[in-house]
Order: sequence, then structure tokens, then C-alpha cells
Amino acid sequence: MKIAVAGTGYVGLSIATLLAQHHQVTAVDVIPEKVEKINKRISPIQDEYIEKYFAEKKLDLTATLDAESAYKEADFVVIAAPTNYVSQKNYFDTSAVEQVIELVLRVNSKAIMVIKSTIPVGYTESVRKKFGTENIYIKLEKA
Repeated sequence: MKIAVAGTGYVGLSIATLLAQHHQVTAVDVIPEKVEKINKRISPIQDEYIEKYFAEKKLDLTATLDAESAYKEADFVVIAAPTNYVSQKNYFDTSAVEQVIELVLRVNSKAIMVIKSTIPVGYTESVRKKFGTENIYIKLEKA
């Protein structure tokens, strides 16, 4: 199975690292230095477990700046793009998430997208309607 992970912050890189033990994973980021470090198996973030996995585990993990090619080949796209909450306006800036959705739909409309970013209640349903697809899901946590 081919999986692309959009974003290599704590959430995205953790997910990419764990999935890469059993699947072909391409991590997508916009920062060249992060991509270079990941491809050299150096964690760009300080995390004991990611560092340990990079050093000790066999991972099928590649990082890239080329989102289009990563999404084109993916069966699943995990979206871990940044969202910012603006408390003064009671507003979530989900523009980075929507940019990923738009690109995935343009290059690979059959890919299943799983949003792992922090989003407001009802957001998944609204973007399904906005983009005319049912291939968008949210990863829910157990309480």
C-alpha cells in the first residue's frame, strides 16, 4: 500500500514513521532542510521515539518536496498540515488542509484522504460537500 503524509511536524512525522514499518510512505513537506534530514534518517524534530525508529527500524520512508508526484501514486493521503486557531475571531485557518485536498483531487481523485490536523466540528462534512467527494475522513481518537 502506498501512503503519502502531508506535513512532517510531530503528528505527520510520527504517523509516517509508524506506517513506514509496513507500507511504502512518502512524507511531503515544503521545507527542503526537513526533507533532506528525513531522507538521511535524521529526525528534524526532537522526539526520542522517532529518533530511535530512524536509527533501529527498517522503514520504507522517503521525504519529498514534490507533493504532486507523492499524491498521484498514493492509495491514502494522511493530512497533517498545520491549522491555526484565531481566538479573537473564533476561527480555524484550515487553508493548508484545503490546499492539500485540492491537489490530491486534481492528481488522484481516487485516493482516500484522512485528516489528522486539528479542525472544527463539522469540518469534514463541509469539505466533502465543498469538493464534491466522499473520500475525506477524519481520524478519531478513542476517549
